[in-house]
Amino acid sequence: MGESNSSVDEDLLLKEFFAEVSEVERDNEVVRILSCFKLNPFEFLKLPFDSSLDDVKKQYRKLSLMVHPDKCKHPQAKEAFGALAKAQQQLLDQQERDYILSQVTAAKEELRAKRKKQLKKDTASKLKSLVDEGKSELEYEKSEEFQQELKLKVRELLTEQEWRRRKMAMRISEEEGRLKKDEEEQKEMWKRKREHEEQWEGTREQRVSSWRDFMKSGKKSKKGELRPPKLKTEDPNKSYVQRPVKRG
Repeated sequence: MGESNSSVDEDLLLKEFFAEVSEVERDNEVVRILSCFKLNPFEFLKLPFDSSLDDVKKQYRKLSLMVHPDKCKHPQAKEAFGALAKAQQQLLDQQERDYILSQVTAAKEELRAKRKKQLKKDTASKLKSLVDEGKSELEYEKSEEFQQELKLKVRELLTEQEWRRRKMAMRISEEEGRLKKDEEEQKEMWKRKREHEEQWEGTREQRVSSWRDFMKSGKKSKKGELRPPKLKTEDPNKSYVQRPVKRG
C-alpha cells in the first residue's frame, strides 16, 4: 500500500514539474540529447556511471516525457525521444551495460596511473598537497574534475573500440565478398564444364556415324580405280613385303 501511495505521489510531482517546464527548456533538452556522444548511453540520460537500473528507468521516464513529440514542438523532438529510448534499452541490456562499464573501468585505471605518475614527478603540486592533507583518492574521484576527465577518457576508449569493430567488420565483409566471388567463379567453371560435356555427348551419335562412314568408304575402292599389285616376299617367313630381287 505504501509503495502505491509513493507511486501516486511521484506521478503528481512529475505532472506539476512538467506543467512548469517551458517550451524553451524542452527545446534545450532536445538540443542537448542530439549533441550527446553517440556511443555513451549514460550521457543521453545524464546519469553517472554507477547508476542503478532503477535510476535508468526513472531518468528515462522523466526525460522522455520532457521531449515527447506530443508535448514538445521542436522539429527534432521525435529523434531525441528515440535516442533516449535506445539509451535506456542499452543500459537495461546486461551485455551492453557490461561492455560500457568495462570501458569505464579501463578509463579509471588509466587516469589513476596518470595521477600516480604525476604525484611522483611533482611533489610540490596541488595534487600532492591535497593527498598530504588527507584527501583520499576515493574523495578525489568523486570530484567534478575527475568525473569530467573520466567522461572524456571513456569517450576516447569507446571511440577506439568502435573503430576497431568497424575495421574488423570491414575485413570480414571483404573476406566474405572474396569467398563469394571464388564460389561464383567455381560454379561458373563447373557450369561451363557440364555444358561442354553435354554438348560433346549430344554429338556422339553424329561422330560415331561419321567414323563408320569413313571406315566403310576407306575399305572400298572407288569405281574405275586401279590398285597396284602386291609385291611378293622372297622369304615366306617374313611378314613384310619387299621389292623383287633382280637375278642375273
